[in-house]
Amino acid sequence: MSNQDKKHRGYSIVEILVYLAIFTALSILVINSFIVILSSFNFTNMNRKLLEAGAVSMERVSREIRQAELIDINTTSDTLILDSHDSGGNDMEIKFINENGEFNLYKDDSLEGNLLGESLSLTNLVFRTITTTESQAVKIEMTIKYEEGKNIKSENFYNTVILRGGY
Repeated sequence: MSNQDKKHRGYSIVEILVYLAIFTALSILVINSFIVILSSFNFTNMNRKLLEAGAVSMERVSREIRQAELIDINTTSDTLILDSHDSGGNDMEIKFINENGEFNLYKDDSLEGNLLGESLSLTNLVFRTITTTESQAVKIEMTIKYEEGKNIKSENFYNTVILRGGY
């Protein structure tokens, strides 16, 4: 064969198979990397939502307890009732209740809303009173569960708050 015939021949089947094998290997590597990155993002996002909701709701409960004048804990229904005052000095009753996995806040028997976000539920809520001769405190134990699709994770949160004037 002359040089001109070799130029017009094209690729052999072996060359095409080698190129396809290399392209397939690289494609699988890129797709697997993308899947790992996406999975890592979902895991990080799940942890962020869970920890953020726990920190925000625990801070809200702690703030209300610190400002309360009197506390009442109903252990049978996961309920914390606080006698407090609004900014105008008027008496106000604040309740934190676990209702079917929602962490609801009530002010004077009016629902203010769920302290947790979407895909989050409250699986455990325990309030305990700690009373000494000089002070009164509330110990809070809370477990929040994140559930969206196949992603499920729970996180425990703990805090102890001393009532205003109790230190």
